[in-house]
Amino acid sequence: MPNGGVLLCSSDTIELFDESYKNLDWLLTDDFVAFAHPSSLSVGTQHGVYVLDPIDKKKCICVLQKPTIEQMKSHKAIWCHGDEEFVYTDSFYYFNMNIAQHLAEIYRQEHNIQCEIDCYGDFMNPLGIYPLSRPGGKENDDNSQRIRIKQKIYDTLLGCHLKVIILHNSSFYHTGTNDEYLDICCGTGQTGAEIFKELKLEKHVGCKVFDESRHDTIDFWHGILPALPHGDTLHHQPSAPDVHGCVIHSFIHPKCRSSKRSLLEYCCIGIPIEIGENTILSNLTLVTYLDINQTILQLPSNLIMQTIPLNNEQYATFAFGFYDNMKATYNNDDKMLYFGQTLSILSKKLQCHINDLFDDENNKSLWTLKIFPITKNPNESFEKTLKLILSKNCILSKQEYVSIKEILQHRDISATIQYRSNLINCT
Repeated sequence: MPNGGVLLCSSDTIELFDESYKNLDWLLTDDFVAFAHPSSLSVGTQHGVYVLDPIDKKKCICVLQKPTIEQMKSHKAIWCHGDEEFVYTDSFYYFNMNIAQHLAEIYRQEHNIQCEIDCYGDFMNPLGIYPLSRPGGKENDDNSQRIRIKQKIYDTLLGCHLKVIILHNSSFYHTGTNDEYLDICCGTGQTGAEIFKELKLEKHVGCKVFDESRHDTIDFWHGILPALPHGDTLHHQPSAPDVHGCVIHSFIHPKCRSSKRSLLEYCCIGIPIEIGENTILSNLTLVTYLDINQTILQLPSNLIMQTIPLNNEQYATFAFGFYDNMKATYNNDDKMLYFGQTLSILSKKLQCHINDLFDDENNKSLWTLKIFPITKNPNESFEKTLKLILSKNCILSKQEYVSIKEILQHRDISATIQYRSNLINCT
């Protein structure tokens, strides 16, 4: 493709459109081609909004970034259809190889980039007939590189031509919040129901019932796989009738129960568990649970748990509440709660001081809270994290604890890919 380019899409959106090719009039040689959705004003406040020429809508005046309704009005970005007001919001977009080479040159000049660059806001700011102003701000040690790179991008892209293609018959779905993700996976709510119908989705994909007689010979993390054929899909398996949530490429115990608004993805569950509402479980291995004293292990509702492989063949499982604000910082230790537990309670459970729960006592948040144990196997990782939530007693074992921030810094991505590939191949 001699005149190729880059088509850039957000990873947490689903965009559907049905347009005649006559309406999609653009060339691979164009600098930028942006595709726009008609959206409500409230949606516009959370996305980029194109201010279009009233005579020729393919011409863009500027691109507003998450504007207020007043800003939309002052820039004349609001359109009317009868009594209905709407704006044109951003979606996927294209830029040619000439633009790509300019951006790559900035990357080469900066060598080791340690700041976040927004491919929507930072790339769109300098575009349009009357673009937004050049980014500024006071430089300090923390943001000097960020401001410098943003200004370089602005100067490089200023004057590039932007064409806007309106997708009149289209839908835009955001999946970036927990609520949105569960609705789409489970087919719940208006959004979930629409997508399930439009894309003909199913709630159970690549799912099999666990063979209890072979659980100690299966280890998807290390490639010890069950002999196939093994089990049956949930659609045809009468021994797992109480699984009502979404299940993706997982082995589950036949006596598992799950609510309609729950997600089990890439898990190997070899004991009976009950999954409540607003729950997302990912990458979990649970074939034994030492302290179980009931016929089924009941997990709390409003729960997110995921096991992450770390470097040096170690594991950590993080758990948070479905509606927790991960980045909120706290100056008062009593105000910060983890599943209803204060920092004082957590420190007593882990037999440490409150300040030992953080690397920086001036940056206390759930994101930096060091309470997740590092273990040598994923089953033990899950057990110890769950006990932190459910148990009222001290956790006696002395070991290293990490925060979700540290987990993501030291995760072994290749191990996750291999684990999920093993499950996919067996389901």
